[in-house]
Amino acid sequence: MLPLLPSSVTLGKSNRRLDLSRDFDKLATYMIILLLGPQGSGKGTQGEMLAEKLGIPFVSAGQLLRDEAATGSEFGLRIKEIIDNGGLVEADMITELFDRYLKSGKAENGVVIDSYPRDMEQLDLMYSRFTPDLLVVLDLDDDAAVKRLGGRWMSPSGRIYNINTNPPKVAGICDETGEKLYQREDDKEEAIRKRLKWHRNETEPMIEKMEADGSIRVEHIDASPGIEEVHQVILAVVNK
Repeated sequence: MLPLLPSSVTLGKSNRRLDLSRDFDKLATYMIILLLGPQGSGKGTQGEMLAEKLGIPFVSAGQLLRDEAATGSEFGLRIKEIIDNGGLVEADMITELFDRYLKSGKAENGVVIDSYPRDMEQLDLMYSRFTPDLLVVLDLDDDAAVKRLGGRWMSPSGRIYNINTNPPKVAGICDETGEKLYQREDDKEEAIRKRLKWHRNETEPMIEKMEADGSIRVEHIDASPGIEEVHQVILAVVNK
């Protein structure tokens, strides 16, 4: 039996109480919603759930880059060349893709954007093209993020386990194939903490600047509870 969700929660850094009893399935007005947080905070999962609930698209820089590269356009071929050579796509190119997407009509009822902008350069470029309506920040401390991400193990055939939340029946062995599980280099603690440090040094100061600017509503949400509880808090924040 699933645990009952609370009827209200204390919201992020503000200590305000937020009513979770109301439900809705669409936006009252068009909104560009940004979703940021450290790796392991559940941005992808929460973004997809929110977008599905509201009936609006969920996009990320990675998705837009892959989609444009696949078109074979001149711009797409430039992106493909950079990606194939292991380079980093320039911030202005990423911003151009988001700007094109927002003007394409695909987001006519609103959009949830995952992990953009990520640093001061991207923030300045974003402001030069468009201004979002809401930034939702999923807060999670480093140790909790490492526990979530560092518990991931895979089988050679691609099945994914998490020793903390979805462990195999026999430690180190895939339930389905009997293959020996392994851990990707990116899922090891040292690599995870390196990515988290980048987020603290680059993305968090950018978030603080967005809060100081006052042009965007910024809401912090504790990402440590279960997926459904965090989802309900996000819905309540969007519907405030």
